[in-house]
Amino acid sequence: MAAKHKPRLAAAIVLALSASVITGSSLLIPAPSYAQGRPETVSGGANLIRKRVPINKSQTVRIEQPFTDVLVGATEIADVIPLSDQTLYILGKKVGTTNVSILNERKQVVAVVDVEVGPDTASVAEKVYAGGGAGGIRVRGSGDQVILEGTAADSQAVDRAVEIARSVSPGGVINATKVASPQQVMLKVRFIEVNRSAGRDLGIRSDYLGRRNDAFIGRGGRDEEGNLLSTLIGGTQPFAHVLLRFANNSRMLDLHIDALESKGLVRRLAEPNLVALSGGTATFHAGGKIPIPVASTTQAGVPTITVQFEPFGVRLNFTPTVLSNGLINLELAPEVSDIDPTLAVQTSGISIPGITVRSARTTVELRDGQSFAMAGLLQNITERNVEQLPWLGSLPVLGALFRSTQFQSRETELVVIVTPHLVKPGKPGDLIASPLDTTVPANDADLFITGKLEVEKPVTPSAVSPTQQWIIANGAKLTGPYGHILPQQGDLAPAAFAKVKTANPVPVVRAKN
Repeated sequence: MAAKHKPRLAAAIVLALSASVITGSSLLIPAPSYAQGRPETVSGGANLIRKRVPINKSQTVRIEQPFTDVLVGATEIADVIPLSDQTLYILGKKVGTTNVSILNERKQVVAVVDVEVGPDTASVAEKVYAGGGAGGIRVRGSGDQVILEGTAADSQAVDRAVEIARSVSPGGVINATKVASPQQVMLKVRFIEVNRSAGRDLGIRSDYLGRRNDAFIGRGGRDEEGNLLSTLIGGTQPFAHVLLRFANNSRMLDLHIDALESKGLVRRLAEPNLVALSGGTATFHAGGKIPIPVASTTQAGVPTITVQFEPFGVRLNFTPTVLSNGLINLELAPEVSDIDPTLAVQTSGISIPGITVRSARTTVELRDGQSFAMAGLLQNITERNVEQLPWLGSLPVLGALFRSTQFQSRETELVVIVTPHLVKPGKPGDLIASPLDTTVPANDADLFITGKLEVEKPVTPSAVSPTQQWIIANGAKLTGPYGHILPQQGDLAPAAFAKVKTANPVPVVRAKN
């Protein structure tokens, strides 16, 4: 009996060793990553593998045990083709989910592959990262949607990522990104009107040397200004009076030759300083609103007139966007309008004046402190006025002695100069001083003798900090091309700046000249 059981015992030992070898070899198989699916356990001891496949792309899945049959739940979602007894080929055809059951030769389920077909998030992430400024954005899919998460360098990187994701996502895009440290932009704008006007007045006016009239006919006579020509044209004196005065007076004829040439200058319409967050919009309006009557009808059909106010003056809308490369993208819409009575419209006995508008809209990219100008918004006005004596002023050659001609040509050009600056608030607890902290109002002597409105505040040398010394040396006044800025490290001497940092004095600002 013992001899008979020896072969059975040997066979059992061989089976045990084989099982241990198989178990050891299975332990040496590396755990599949997410790209190859995450194996889990389902009922019956079969492995559950979750697999995400991009639409119109394929992936392979390796099964730990050999299989003979494959059952696909929804063939319209994915095509599944066995490549070997342990490898599957899966092609995503349509956005959705399905499962694949893997059976062995005994028709037992050895594995279940849960397949999810969705947008190609890997391709989206590659395109998003290629644009720059989107290194902190994470792209993942959820069903037929693309989810964007993380932090972007600027708002333009976010907009670009959303547009790329929309191109491949049939179910839309969920944008959960944030912009790192949104920056503030201060825009210094100058509206300047260049008035290139030229006026010429050339005429001959007859007058006496004295102030008395020796003879006249009728009720006509000299006016208070002694301007005979104007009174004649005004109809207050008959033309015969002119001839009588020339004939009966022995005094010499006084000919006043009026010659005048006028030239216009440049005037500043407005100079606003506006601050807006990157991606936000700031507006400016300096002027007024004119009431315009508007006819309307009530629900009962009764006509009525309401008043609508139309703005005029200097207006500006701008939207800054700070890019990751340091550039500032500006969308500008300046406008200058004025009331023009010559464009008035009469309706129902009401005179509605017209409004002349000069506007522009542009998008530029500048760096901090750079400027650009918009010009070419021209307006031409030409006026000509001729005053002459009846009949005599129309004579050829000699008629120039009896008429006065005025010519006025005005050409205005609107120039808009824009300079952006990156600004940021001070640290908590820092007190930003005003330009008046180092000055005091002028007394009577300084005001009337030197014409100063403010003088430097008298301080002892020991009480002046390095920052205040820099402020006084560089002129902290009320005037300046833009705002009040803090001194930077390069503006102070290294030793003085070190003292400022260690002593932590109250920051003082200045208006940069």
